[in-house]
Amino acid sequence: MRIKDENKKAAITKAIIGLINEIGFANISMSKIAKATGLSAATLYVYYENKEDMFRKVYMDVKKQMIEECSKDICPQENVQEAVRKLCENLLRYMQDNTDEFLFIEQACNSPMATDEMIEELAQYNQDTIRTFQRGVQEGLLKQTSPALLISFCYYPIQQIFKEWRKEKSMLPEVDFEVVFQMCWDAIKR
Repeated sequence: MRIKDENKKAAITKAIIGLINEIGFANISMSKIAKATGLSAATLYVYYENKEDMFRKVYMDVKKQMIEECSKDICPQENVQEAVRKLCENLLRYMQDNTDEFLFIEQACNSPMATDEMIEELAQYNQDTIRTFQRGVQEGLLKQTSPALLISFCYYPIQQIFKEWRKEKSMLPEVDFEVVFQMCWDAIKR
């Protein structure tokens, strides 16, 4: 059995993300990935069983990284409004610094390849964020609804505005994300 090299794995992951963003999952093949990385197709099978396994593993790794980055520097006892603001700022920073990965996640989470089992596993990584919103509900600061819905009202607008804003011919040439963050807070506060 061949030993896995982390540098090769990172190059493979980068190629997978780039190709899926460019041509979509349906049009990607192990040979196209091998060509993009300069590795043999046989080398890819050291890391992944097949195309579906590759998709699942890359999606899970990238999504976990995004979740970790979004909850970075959030203290469990922190003021809920400040914690939510940090989550929103961290999300924006992640999207700016990792645009290819973010676009890959957007495409992947809407794919039938993203199974319920994968979503459940990812929910485990999101527990700190969920607890922050649960605390906000319990303290009467946030609307009395599920944390998942509250999180969606923060993350989804930021993601959609970011995607539109980064387009060359955007209908949103100037975006003040401070205003966006405030609007997200206004949508979820009680």
